[in-house]
Amino acid sequence: MTTVTAWLSVSGTGVRTFYLGADSQGTSLRTGLAVSLHERKVYDSASTPEIFAISGDLSWGSSFLRSLLLAIERGSVDSSLGTEKRVEEFCKMSCARPPTTPVCDLEVLYGVRDDMSVPVHFKLFRLYHAGTVDAKWQIESIGLRELGGNASTLIYSSGSGGRANKVRQKWIAKGDQGDVARTCFWSLCDLINGIPSSNFMTGGHPQLVKLDQQGHGNVVGVKFCGVPTVYGRRTTAPQSFAKYWVDEYFTQLDPITLERYKNGQQYGRRDDGR
Repeated sequence: MTTVTAWLSVSGTGVRTFYLGADSQGTSLRTGLAVSLHERKVYDSASTPEIFAISGDLSWGSSFLRSLLLAIERGSVDSSLGTEKRVEEFCKMSCARPPTTPVCDLEVLYGVRDDMSVPVHFKLFRLYHAGTVDAKWQIESIGLRELGGNASTLIYSSGSGGRANKVRQKWIAKGDQGDVARTCFWSLCDLINGIPSSNFMTGGHPQLVKLDQQGHGNVVGVKFCGVPTVYGRRTTAPQSFAKYWVDEYFTQLDPITLERYKNGQQYGRRDDGR
């Protein structure tokens, strides 16, 4: 299974950024053991302000999103950005059909920036399929009020570690940091590191995609415990795959050197993890 999470970041100057994050562990449903630590679970559109994250049947989910992003790139999706009609169109595509023998259910988180609203507004939709041949896609809008707010906040968390992630983020936020964007990332990293428990089928490396107030979706590279990773996978050519980078403290890194900016904000955690 997996842990996927979504949060809104609002800076001190009011700059808004929307993130989707996940771990990179692939787990056998039969044994509950990890079979892979480099599964891609987040996706970004290179031409539109749209980002995605998956949990459940990763083989089906990745095939669905690769085909969907190709259709978006080609301009084959007719419905307007930020509308439920567009989500319904996604679910009617042939690539959205379950395989003959689906492994399990599939959840897709779909983040989008609605540029038609003033000011621009982020939206989050949850697409869910039970994984049976006769089941239909269910569509739900999530966090509409929170995404329109003026404060950083955890919007959604799901998967095998979803509830534990919510609890962990809330616990961290009660410390010196408060309820800020980096605590949402810290809680995900903690689960990946087996804190508070390794029983949530969550591991590997964190992976992130984001939407800014302008431009298309972007992947965020993570230097996790000193290792450069993109989409949850180690890379020896980090500058080729991501132009935005953070470390495990959610501190922004120079994309060329992958080191902290000399005069940039420096974040740290107390010994107790807060």
